[in-house]
Amino acid sequence: MARFSFEGEINSLTIRQQEFLCDVLEGRGYTDTKVIIETVGKAGDNYVANVKRITVKENDNDVFKIIAKIAPTKEELRAQIQAQVLFRNEGLMYCEVLPALLQLQKEEGVPEEDQLRYAQCYGVLLDEPDEIILLEDLLESNFTMLDRFTSLSNECIKLNLKNLALLHSLSLVFKKQEPNKFDEFKQKLVDCFVTMTEIPEFKFYIQSMENDAIQVLDDNKYKDAIRGTLTKAGELYKKIAKDEIRLKYSVIIQGDGWTNNIMFKLENEVPVEAIMIDYQLSRVSNPVCDVLYMLFNCTDYATRREHYHDWIAYYHLQLEKSLSNFGIKVDFVFSREQLDADLKRYSKLFFANAIMLSSVLIRKSEDAAKAKELMESSDKVDMEKIMESFQIKNLDEESVSKFKSRIEGVINSYRDLGYSYCV
Repeated sequence: MARFSFEGEINSLTIRQQEFLCDVLEGRGYTDTKVIIETVGKAGDNYVANVKRITVKENDNDVFKIIAKIAPTKEELRAQIQAQVLFRNEGLMYCEVLPALLQLQKEEGVPEEDQLRYAQCYGVLLDEPDEIILLEDLLESNFTMLDRFTSLSNECIKLNLKNLALLHSLSLVFKKQEPNKFDEFKQKLVDCFVTMTEIPEFKFYIQSMENDAIQVLDDNKYKDAIRGTLTKAGELYKKIAKDEIRLKYSVIIQGDGWTNNIMFKLENEVPVEAIMIDYQLSRVSNPVCDVLYMLFNCTDYATRREHYHDWIAYYHLQLEKSLSNFGIKVDFVFSREQLDADLKRYSKLFFANAIMLSSVLIRKSEDAAKAKELMESSDKVDMEKIMESFQIKNLDEESVSKFKSRIEGVINSYRDLGYSYCV
């Protein structure tokens, strides 16, 4: 550690992580400089990793900034959240998958403004339990995170639908051009949800969530829509997961596209560019998994009612545009008819997903902080207490009202669209 002068939250990094950080900084030509470590964001912005901003100062001037995603070290918590798998997934995406997909576009001469954009990765350490991923600080390029309590606008959604279409289309091209390497990625990207459905504490959480939702809703038509959907979702997911990776149009998906995992560049308050920043839940799956996840977790009922059909058309148009760069006709691999059919087929699963995530997305920072403290404060992790802290009954009236509004909005959207929420 004598190589650098550390200040701030240095204890948030293990000795091994500090050594790795020093190696990365030395590799970039820094020596004998001040390094400041501080927390990024508020509680509720990230539940799995601890996120820190690392600032390298030279003569008291900021010269380099890094975002560090740091794995928890407690054995029980690591096991429950599958920390090793999550960090290996994300490390693979940043170090191998995303660069390989971008290279396809570069070799084909795709203009830079149409190329896949992701945060630069400066280094990945996957030694257990010291996993850490060092990434570009996108704030330095004027990207910002938007309010997770506010529906993303039509413009924001379209920017990220374009990103998803790029990721999915390039996956299809890569699978065609490099089938063996694609299969290798498919094997290495682990589907955490399949494993999670077998964890007793997660089953308890799902049952509690369903009971919570039924109790706080007033109208029986909403109660009836919820009843049985969450508790049966695990089995439904395992059944679907067996088939989806073998589809000819299965792709590498981002997997967790909610508001806090997308950063936007604004010009005069208008979004002009978006970048996805979290790939821990990436896996090979049906493209609609990304689309449904984002549309029902990042928008409200009013916005979906006005724009949903345009969004689906726009996504498919961007898919077609990207594939055409490689001489591939979209209808030969993932037609609009197939897209519409799969949106309906997967609707049951992502109804349960939207209900389940609602309890996280409406949580105030102080409530999220309590859950985070339970995860980190004691030597022995009490998962039952942690799961109980996520129950809606423990939140204030305003949060409960937001929860009800989100749930009712999802149900209303499903009825408007003719999607099924009955499992």
